[in-house]
Amino acid sequence: MSEAMKRLTFVTGCLLALAFAKAGSYHEFELYNVRPETAEQLTVLLKWRNGQEIEVDFWDAPKVGRSARIMVTREDHKRVEEFLEQHDIEYDLVAEDVQELLNREQRRNVEHGRRLRRDSNSRATVNFEHFWTLDEIYEYLDELAVAYNGLVRVSEIGRTHEDRPIKAITISTSGAVDQTRPIVFMDGGIHAREWAGVMSVMYMIHEFVEHSDQYAEQLSNTDYVIVPVANPDGYVYTHEQNRLWRKNRSPGNVLCYGVDLNRNFPFQWDRTTSECTNNFAGHAASSENETKALIGLMDQYKAAIRMYLAVHTYGEMILWPWGYDFLHAPNEDDLQRLGERARDALVAAGGPEYEVGNSADILYTASGATDDYAYSLGVPYSYTLELTGGGSQGFDLPAAELARVTSQTFELLKVFGQHAGTLSVTS
Repeated sequence: MSEAMKRLTFVTGCLLALAFAKAGSYHEFELYNVRPETAEQLTVLLKWRNGQEIEVDFWDAPKVGRSARIMVTREDHKRVEEFLEQHDIEYDLVAEDVQELLNREQRRNVEHGRRLRRDSNSRATVNFEHFWTLDEIYEYLDELAVAYNGLVRVSEIGRTHEDRPIKAITISTSGAVDQTRPIVFMDGGIHAREWAGVMSVMYMIHEFVEHSDQYAEQLSNTDYVIVPVANPDGYVYTHEQNRLWRKNRSPGNVLCYGVDLNRNFPFQWDRTTSECTNNFAGHAASSENETKALIGLMDQYKAAIRMYLAVHTYGEMILWPWGYDFLHAPNEDDLQRLGERARDALVAAGGPEYEVGNSADILYTASGATDDYAYSLGVPYSYTLELTGGGSQGFDLPAAELARVTSQTFELLKVFGQHAGTLSVTS
């Protein structure tokens, strides 16, 4: 990136960050649906991701032929519409006040929680019809470790900038994961605001542990190493301060906080944007505590990791390497076939039909991402999953739909685990 472009992305990124900081809310922000119909239109839109021309926050992964939600400042309203019209990109203004949209989303979810408590005859505290806080997630993991100590281990793999623990859970019918069986390595929540991805990971943990007898065959030949919330500081911040926060919470400069952890991994790392943009890759590769923790855990188990799954929202896509450039993984046919099998299982369960393919081809190039890093370690099957969700009523899918979506997503996740169990751990 040229020095002139670095200065431009710094300025535009800071403008968006300062707009929120000044108001303390998103009242001065607007939300659009945009629909690129050609590769050229998509390329134009993707310039916005790097803070070029106009700073835009993509709520969904943009792709040809599908709508994506983008948030802009009200001040940029005219420029945005002129730009979209200039490039003949179809668009609709979804909300003139994003904060009010988020407020309605919160009120709707709170009311749904009240109805659940009023109508339920159960005293159970574990349910998948609300978005769990970090405390709820960690308490549940610790409870599982005590109640199912022959199956579950929970450990702290690092501490965040704000000194929160980063926790991992292993699931193995052997008790401890000894690397004699293939491992599925998973993480969720590396982007703080992607709550539904975290909940889908938690639902899988719940099923495999509390109902392990129903999955005995799968668990007999496959172990799991899972980091449900890879970005604890950011996750807490989205629950308590800023619902749309994406990065971690380490200070970037005097104005802006946070690094996009999914751009901070050392394989093909590149500093492409400034500190104030949503996809700032950090001042150096592996600079962040969370990145180091995940790298350390992967290194511990890399001899037996045969499947890597990075769980994200939103986009309805199953993506395989490489993502840093327009290059296909050597085993692209195997990756595509397995991705299609997982997609078909999701459709059979009543879910949407995901797009399956190479990350750069379907989405965009991104350096320093977790899936490329895992694949670079020799993990033969490495995927990023962009789950279903979102909508016109808020950033996330409504809590009332969460149980359905997490149970459907579980059918997809099972396919990857079942295939991992067929793979050898010997080189």
